[in-house]
Amino acid sequence: MRTSRWADRIGWFLEKGLIWIVCSLFVLIFLGNKLLILFNMSYGLYSLEKFLYHSYDLIIEPNIGTITTIASIFVGIYITVLSVLGSIKANSVMALLSDNLLKKIIKYIITGLIASFVVVFYSFFAILITNEFIKLFFFFLFVFYMLLTSLRLGINLSVIYSVDLHKISENIEKEKDEAEKYKRVMSRLEKYLDDREAERFRQR
Repeated sequence: MRTSRWADRIGWFLEKGLIWIVCSLFVLIFLGNKLLILFNMSYGLYSLEKFLYHSYDLIIEPNIGTITTIASIFVGIYITVLSVLGSIKANSVMALLSDNLLKKIIKYIITGLIASFVVVFYSFFAILITNEFIKLFFFFLFVFYMLLTSLRLGINLSVIYSVDLHKISENIEKEKDEAEKYKRVMSRLEKYLDDREAERFRQR
């Protein structure tokens, strides 16, 4: 029970808090500082804006190709996982999860897929943006969002499986037992029918 509550808290934080907290703080700090610089120079921090430019020159600009490649890989992974989920078999582990969990997983996959697509397309068209601040601000924001959505999906899947693994194993064992029981019943039924058929031939 404690493990379940602990997992629910982590899931809630990842689902409702982490992405929006990080992205909102980023927007509030850097976009808010930019607006203060534009409208009231005495309150805005030029050092903070220079830090953003320096971080972009250090992290994003020399690695745009790598970031685009990572986003493309994420797109491929998400599409593959969606395809796998679309062809779930009745005896697979994913089929044993509740509808609510499956819907959450699918929602996270679609969100991550969209975020990765945005990063891929933005990396191609960012060169057309003339305002340097807008270009680097949204590049950071989209990359953060892409990474956080992928992290959310990965950790939620880990939490789901770690909490429900015992239950899933039990369900698999029950299904195996039911399948074996069904095979035994069918075998006995087939033997009974064969015996009846043989008895009829003897009576003739």
